[in-house]
Formats: sequence, C-alpha cells, structure tokens
Amino acid sequence: MADLSDLALRTSYHKGQDDIAADFYLPCMERSATYDRAVAYFRSAAFIVAWPALPGFVGRGGHIRVLCSQVLAPDDIDALEAGYSARADATLADRFLEEVRSLVNDKVMREPTRILAALVARGTIDLQIAVLRATEVESAPTRIFHDKLGIFADEHGHTLVFKGSMNETWAGLAADGNLESIDVAASWLGERDLERVDTEIDYFSSLWENRYPGLNVRPFPEVAREELRRVADPDWEGTLELEIKRQADAADGRGRTLLPHQAAGLAAWKANGRRGILEFATGSGKTFMALTAIREALIRGEVALIVVPDNALFGQWLAEIQPIAQALDAHVLRAGAGNSRWRDHLRDWTCAGEPRRIVLATVNTATSSDFRTRLSGGEHLLLVADEVHRLGSPQNRQLLQEDLFGPRLGLSATPRRAGDPEGTRALLDFFGGILQPPYTLADAIRDRVLTPYFYRPHTLELKPAEKARWDVFTAKIGRARAQLAAGSGSQDAEESLRRLLINRARIVKRAGAKPALALEVLSADYKAGQRWIVYCDDLGQLETVSHLLEDNGIANLPYHSQMDGDRAETLKWLDRRGGIVVAIKCLDEGVDIPSVTHALILASSRNPREFVQRRGRVLRKAPNKALAYVHDALVLPPRSGGGSGGAGSDPITGGELARAIEFASHADNPGALSDLEQIAIEAGIDWASLIETGVEDADD
Repeated sequence: MADLSDLALRTSYHKGQDDIAADFYLPCMERSATYDRAVAYFRSAAFIVAWPALPGFVGRGGHIRVLCSQVLAPDDIDALEAGYSARADATLADRFLEEVRSLVNDKVMREPTRILAALVARGTIDLQIAVLRATEVESAPTRIFHDKLGIFADEHGHTLVFKGSMNETWAGLAADGNLESIDVAASWLGERDLERVDTEIDYFSSLWENRYPGLNVRPFPEVAREELRRVADPDWEGTLELEIKRQADAADGRGRTLLPHQAAGLAAWKANGRRGILEFATGSGKTFMALTAIREALIRGEVALIVVPDNALFGQWLAEIQPIAQALDAHVLRAGAGNSRWRDHLRDWTCAGEPRRIVLATVNTATSSDFRTRLSGGEHLLLVADEVHRLGSPQNRQLLQEDLFGPRLGLSATPRRAGDPEGTRALLDFFGGILQPPYTLADAIRDRVLTPYFYRPHTLELKPAEKARWDVFTAKIGRARAQLAAGSGSQDAEESLRRLLINRARIVKRAGAKPALALEVLSADYKAGQRWIVYCDDLGQLETVSHLLEDNGIANLPYHSQMDGDRAETLKWLDRRGGIVVAIKCLDEGVDIPSVTHALILASSRNPREFVQRRGRVLRKAPNKALAYVHDALVLPPRSGGGSGGAGSDPITGGELARAIEFASHADNPGALSDLEQIAIEAGIDWASLIETGVEDADD
C-alpha cells in the first residue's frame, strides 16, 4: 500500500484555488491506517464516513477516533468536577440519544448515520465527548470545545496533521461548496513540520485521555451507543455508494439538511421534553430548524400553530411551509395578515386527528380573545413562536396558557426582554427555558454560517442647539431622579421621568449631523453595482437623507410603509441590479435581502434587540458575497457633570456604544474595537455593564 509520504503536499489548501477533496482528503484516507478527528458537533461525525475512500480504509483495519462537543449547565459541570458524574452523564445521554434519533429521522442524514452506526458497532469508530470545565465557562456559559483538528497516520509511521475551517461535509470538501481552508504539516517534511506534528499529536492525546486543562472528556453515552447499534446498516458499503451519488446530486441544490448547530438545537429541544427557546443569531437558520420540528410533529399526528410578529414574516413563513404541506398532504389555515375566514374553521382545525393541519397566524390575531377561545387546545397542539420575545408583553402574554399547548418552541436571536424581567420570566417559564447551547453571532461567523464583516463606526456630536436642549432635559432628569431617590416620588413622577428620558433620546435619534454623514459615507464609498441599505429612524429623517443624496447626484430608492408603489419590487430591484435603498423598518421586519453587502445605520434605538437585528441582517450569506460592511452612526452627547445625565446613563447613547464595542469585537478589522473602547473611556462609560441595558418598545 502506498504511504502518506508519497503525497506531494502543500502547506495549505484553499477552496476556490484547490480541490481539497481530490488533492488532499481522499488521498490521505486512502493511505492511512488511523484517523483522529476533533469536531465541534456530533452531527459532523456522520459526514466523516460518506466518502469513497472509506471501504478501503475499513478493509485494511483502519481506526477512527472522534472527539466532539457538548454544553452542560453550570450545576452539571460543578457536580462533574466534584466527582458526582451521574447527573452530568444522564444529561449527556438524553441529548445524544435525541441527536441520534434526530439524525435517523432526517431524510438526508439517515443513511450517513446508519453507516456511522455500523462502523461504531464494529469498532472502527470510537467516540468521546469534550465538556468545558467550570473555570472555562464562567464568563461565557455557552462556549464549546470547537477545535477542528485532523491527524492521519499510515502503517509506516508517517503522520500528517491539518487544522482549519474545513468540515467533511460535501459543502466543506466539494469544489462548488463553501469557501474553506486548512493548514497542513507532515512528519517527513523537515524539523519544523515534525515539531508541529508532534505538538498536535500530544495535544490530541491529552484531549482523548482527559489530561488537557480546561476540558473534561466523557465516554460516549451507552444509551446512545446502543441506539447506534440498533440502527446500524448491515450493508453499509452498498449504502455508501448510493449516498455518494446522492451527495453529488444534493450539490446541485436538490438536497437540504440541518447544519450541525441546527441539529444540536433540535436535539436539545427534544431532550428538554420538546420545549424551549432557540437562541440563534440572526441569519443562522432558526426557521429551518423549526420547519424540521413542524414536519416531525405533523407525522406524529399533531397540529402546528405558527405565530409570527407581522405581515412580512407571515408571507415568508407561508412560502417556507408550503413545500412541507405539499409533501405531507397537510392543509394550511391562515389567520391575520388580511385573512379572516379562520373564525369559521379554527376550532375544528386545531382538533387532534386527520388530516394533517397547520395554522399560521400573526401575533395580533393569535393573542386576541376571539382566537384563543376558538382553539381546541391540548397536548396535540405544537406552538412555534417566531421572534418569541414579542409574546412577553402584557397583552401578548395571554396566549401563554399551559392548557392550550403541548410541545412548544420559541425562536429569537435575543429572547430576553430589555427592562422587562417579568415578561422575560413569563417566557422562560412557559417555554421551558433557553436551549443550550445558544448560537451566537461569533459562533455563526466562526462557522461561516454568516458573512465576515468590517465594522466602521462613525461618532457624531450634537449641534449647539441640540446640546442646549440636551442640557435642559438632563437638568430635569437629574431633579426627577433626586426626588425619586429621596422617596418623595410617585407613580406619576416615575412616568414623568420616563417621558423626559424618551424626549432626550429623541434628540439623539434625530441628530442633525446624521444626514450629512450619509452623504459623506456614500460619496466616498459607494460603487456602482453594490447593494446598500441606509437605515433611518423615521420618515422625516428618511426624506431628508433621500433628498440630500439626490441633490448631490446619488440616486436612491425610498422604502417605507407609506411609499407609492410596490415595496417588494423595490427590494427585488436592489437584489437584482444593486443600488441604494433608504429605508425605515426594512431590517426590523425580518425582510430577507441576503445580497446586501453594505449598510449605513443612522437609526438609534432604546432596544438592544433592534441594534443586534439591524446589523446582523446584513451578514446573511449570498453567492459572491465574501465580506459585508456595516457603517454605524453613533451620537455621543456631551457628558454632564455630577454623573446624573451623561452618555453613560442614557439608554441610547451608553447602551449603543456598549453594543457597538461588542459588535466590533467580532469584526475583521480590529482597529474599530480599540477606537470605540477609547471613546468609552473618555466618555466615562462602563461599556461592559451596559450591553443589555434598554427598554422594550410599547408594542413589543
């Protein structure tokens, strides 16, 4: 058999320039006797097996060791480190059992999983789980072991290691898949490479043998292993041939499967009794994971109620559920968004039994007394709530009745309600908490689920008249706070303070320097063919910006609810031809325009969620979109004496600067972060404590 040293290896491989599968991965497996692999998710292990070099590897007695991740609650980690492993192992067993079952029930992943199961059953593949220790998760409870390391070794003692973003998925390896890269070192290519190889071998050994600081490595749960034995494919080689052909077909767009983080979320939901809130970053696939849950519920004979916040998302969800309805011969009842016939059908529609049924409703309709009293509630009724934070408001909370629903799934990038602990508690209690691990913006950027981005914040100052008004409100705010602190305030005094803060915040939101900034940025940076959104606070600001751009020869298209013409066609024009759209609400409504490459955000907000959503939407992936650019207008009003009303105490200015620093920390241009941190220091803002400050809008 040829050995690894026969290969003409490069030090690195990059998709687009190199065929990683043909030039590196398959030739290595064809020559290897062992393969050690660290992956982020168990689901990724199923992709390792679906390649044509596998039968030869198995035939010569090859052996694979796979180390994957899982997140445990702090109490479970504490118990594990105190020597009480039963509790943590039971949690791991529940999660991995559900994940195995989820993979087997996934029509795309079923066969790779049965092949994996066959190789686990015969001893070709061994699995272990890496859990971060308590000291590693104190500051970030959702962190996971995410090192992507591979080690091939042949029977002659030659070894090579690779590290990088590549997965063994078809998209990760195939020439037309995701843009990935790896770095390679080999034991026979000189002293420096040998040193790197030895270092990585020692590293993996310390992981596998549970000697690495910061990690606790657990055996793969026996209950999940037994499930793998049960579903193992006795004719795995024949199935593999068919699976390789299917993957090639899927690369043409005819197949769709859960990504590893989506599958982990679905498994966590099932392990939590089919309850929980999925906290996934904007654009990372919450909807597709929910659609999978809905499909499985319909097959089980349950009825699905999907609640969405507005008409725009109503239309998007309707388009998403139609293929499922057609495939399963399910019927869809529309409630809200101009549809009123539901009143005649809802009671029968939500009863258990055939035929299969889905109800799609806006939140305003679903929370009405008229709707709730017509529901045939019970354990058969699945609730899926998109932008679930909306259901935490006092009015919308009326839908959260235990006797109405059985399984329930909430979706939100930011499920906790700013300044509303009561609403947050109601959501968490009803849905069964936030599923672990959440999938953050940093996770999505790291996994190439979202587009990497440059962040360019622009700090502005108030004009003299605006500063004077700011100071007047600041003085009034200081007096109102002093009265409340002295105990002389009343409920009316609290409401008066709230109005003062809102009126002062409007000075920042409508700052006169913002339109001029739009002209400056677009004059300098806009190029024909690019797709820009300029996001404004209100209609007045939008019109000012649009006219200013037109007066200076920069064509643009307005987008707002009162505009003449078709809003959808405006966005289609932007998607097809490029240009500049000046908009309000476009990035809040869930409108999906993944081709947008540039955003200039003039809008300010008291709500941390709006900050996250507006910037995150620009990061959606699209063909030929390698990088996104986010320009941000940050208004820093004067710092007032006495600490009673400066930027650090204002829910817009202090909170927005804090969140801008957080957003900058994940950008590809590190200079933005250091600049913003210096601004925070000079403004006297403790940014780390203000990231989540703010309040919900009245209608949320």
